[in-house]
Amino acid sequence: ADSTYMPVSAKASMLSARVVTTKGGETEWADMRAALDALDPEARSRVADLSAYHSIAYSQAQAGFESDLGYGMDEAAQLRPLVKVHPET
Repeated sequence: ADSTYMPVSAKASMLSARVVTTKGGETEWADMRAALDALDPEARSRVADLSAYHSIAYSQAQAGFESDLGYGMDEAAQLRPLVKVHPET
C-alpha cells in the first residue's frame, strides 16, 4: 500500500506506465483479501490484533537509497494494524 508511512495513509493507489521496457520491469500484484481468506482460523486469529511500524526511511535504506532524499523521509514510523478491514466491505 502506498503512503502507509505517512500520518494519514492513502485511500487508494494507482500504477501507470508511460514508457514500458521490453525486458524486465515485471510488476506483481498481491490480492491481500484472498491471502487473508486463505489463512486457517488459527493463523488468522494470531494476526488479527497485530500491528507493524511502517517507515519509508527503513524501506529506502534496505533498497540502498540515501536517507535524506525528502518525500517523507523525516516522518516518524507509523504504527498500522497488520489486518485492516474496510468497515463497509
